[in-house]
Amino acid sequence: MTTELLCLAVAIFFEARGESIDGKELVANVVINRVSSSKYPDTICGVVKQRKQFSFTHDGMSDNPLDYNTYHDKIAWEESLGMAEYVLDTGVINSYIIMYHNTDVDPYWIDSYSLSGKVGKHLFYRTLE
Repeated sequence: MTTELLCLAVAIFFEARGESIDGKELVANVVINRVSSSKYPDTICGVVKQRKQFSFTHDGMSDNPLDYNTYHDKIAWEESLGMAEYVLDTGVINSYIIMYHNTDVDPYWIDSYSLSGKVGKHLFYRTLE
């Protein structure tokens, strides 16, 4: 298993483990799309570990999915790993989304992006055109 695959799977797990397969795929798309953007690091791990871009990286809790061992967490880890493999093998389905957030928060940056849609508890955005 490659490091890039694991970084993507970890991001999917922590950012979308309670979401549908579609939600997990779109979170993966955001990470991959950021790698392709000159505004972000040029590796998956670089994007995922970029300071304060993903809440799980600075919430004070473990960033190891294997530390979360409920039945649902184990299923979510398998789904996240499978989704990471799938997206890396087949590519993104939405090449324009670059940001997202949980519907429970109101980030400062939303006026700088155009809302693309909602899946589960996440709103997805593209750059303003």
